[in-house]
Amino acid sequence: MAQKMKKNENRQLFWASMALTFLLGACAAQQQITVQQETRQTFAPEALVEVLQQFPPQPYVRIAVLDIQAAAGTPAAQLLAQLQAKAGSLGANVIVVQDLSTKEGGTLQYNPAGGQFTTSPSIIVPHFRAVAIRTNPAK
Repeated sequence: MAQKMKKNENRQLFWASMALTFLLGACAAQQQITVQQETRQTFAPEALVEVLQQFPPQPYVRIAVLDIQAAAGTPAAQLLAQLQAKAGSLGANVIVVQDLSTKEGGTLQYNPAGGQFTTSPSIIVPHFRAVAIRTNPAK
C-alpha cells in the first residue's frame, strides 16, 4: 500500500513539474519586438501576413519597422511567426524581412597529444528586421 501511494505521489510530482516546465517555456518563447511607427494611418488587423524578401511592385503603405533578436539556437521560424503576428496586429498584410543574424563560435583546435584537430560548432544568433507594409492601401 505504501509503495502504491509513493508511486501516485511520484506521478503527481512528475506531471506538476512537466506543467511548470511547459508554462515557463511558453513565457520564455516570446521575444521583445522593437516597433518604429512609420505612419499615423491606422488599419484593421490582418490575420494573414505574407513574408517577402523584396518590396512588391504594387503600391503599399509603410506601417512600421519591426526588429527582433533572440538567444542563440532560437528557431528562425519562431521569430518570423512573432513578426507576422505583430505586423498583423498593426494592420500590415506583408512583411519584408532582412536577416541580420550572426554566427558565433566555431573554432578549430589542434590537440598535440593526439595529433588531431577538433572543431566546435558555430551557433547562429537570430536577428531579423522587417518592414510591415499594407498593399492595396485604399481598402
